[in-house]
Amino acid sequence: MDKEERLGPVGSLGNGYRQETPYYIDDATPRTKRSAFFTITLASVMWWVPLLWARFLYAPGVGPHKINLFAWTVAMVLVLASGAQAYRLLRALRAGEYKELYPKLVSMVVLGLLVCASIFWGWASSSVSIATPYGSIYYFFSTALGVFFLVSIFTETLHAMRAGSRWGAGYDVTSGWRVENSAYVWLWNCLWFLVFYVIFFWV
Repeated sequence: MDKEERLGPVGSLGNGYRQETPYYIDDATPRTKRSAFFTITLASVMWWVPLLWARFLYAPGVGPHKINLFAWTVAMVLVLASGAQAYRLLRALRAGEYKELYPKLVSMVVLGLLVCASIFWGWASSSVSIATPYGSIYYFFSTALGVFFLVSIFTETLHAMRAGSRWGAGYDVTSGWRVENSAYVWLWNCLWFLVFYVIFFWV
């Protein structure tokens, strides 16, 4: 099986369009790739905003009683650290330092796993009932955050395998957009974790 058959169909675009890679989106401009992916990411607002609204609609004035705030503060610190690493990853991509991607990706994966472990710690050390309005929203929102972080961890693990393995294809100016967009999703997850932390524990 040759390269074209493994990577996808080639030559099916219209005349006058110069296709340089087997993946059509690889040939798009960086701005186009960011805009397209940002639109998809922005759609998740339809998921998060109703949860935040439910926090005030069904549990107004209820504070974080019977919740281990220290565990969630540790999780928040880890989230901020992982966000800083994602930002460094973006800077490396913009500078064309593709050989520096692997250690940053690995550190993001490790920090992400620690974030998920801290979420479980927060659940295990808290006694808030899921049957209460506050508890149901608290568990649902934090579970959603954990799932989104697990998806990002899986994605960054695959990127790390490609960037660091001797059998991996690595990344370059053509394919680096994949890592860039996944880093933006990671930062998006960090933003909503920060919102969750403030809204549920301090407001």
